[in-house]
Amino acid sequence: MDRAGIKWEAEDGQSMLEMTVGTVFLLLIVLILFEMAMLFYSYIAVLNASREGALFASSHPELASDVSSPYYATYLEITRAEANAAGLVADETFLVIDRPELLEGSAEPLDPIMVTVHYQLINPTQGIILPVLGRMGLFQSAWMSAATRMPIR
Repeated sequence: MDRAGIKWEAEDGQSMLEMTVGTVFLLLIVLILFEMAMLFYSYIAVLNASREGALFASSHPELASDVSSPYYATYLEITRAEANAAGLVADETFLVIDRPELLEGSAEPLDPIMVTVHYQLINPTQGIILPVLGRMGLFQSAWMSAATRMPIR
C-alpha cells in the first residue's frame, strides 16, 4: 500500500494497456516499412528491366520503327525475363513494355533510344484492414514506370 491507501496491484492493468498500445503501434510501423520496401524493390526491378531492354534496343534501333522486326519478340522476351527474374508478375496485365522510341528521330550512332516499362504492383497486405483506422492510406495497388535512355551502338 502507498500513502493514499491504494494497492499497487491496481496498476497492473495500466501496464498491460500500455504494452498493447505500444505493440500495435510497432506492428503498424513494421507494416508500413514492409510496404515501402516492396515498392522500392519493385521499382528497382522495373528499372533493371527497362535497362536490359534499352541495352538490347540500342544494338537493334530498327525496333523503334518496325514492330514486325524479328528482334521485337526477342526485345520483349529479354525485358520480360529480367522483370520475371526479380519476382515480378510478368504477364501483360501487370507488366507493360512500350516500344522503344528514337529521341532524335533517326537511328544514327550515339543518338539516344528510350525504353519505358510500366508495372502494377498489387499489395499482398491489401486484405489487412484495421478496425476504425481502415488502411490508413496504404496502397491497394500502385503503378510505377521506369524509362532508360541508351545511346545507339
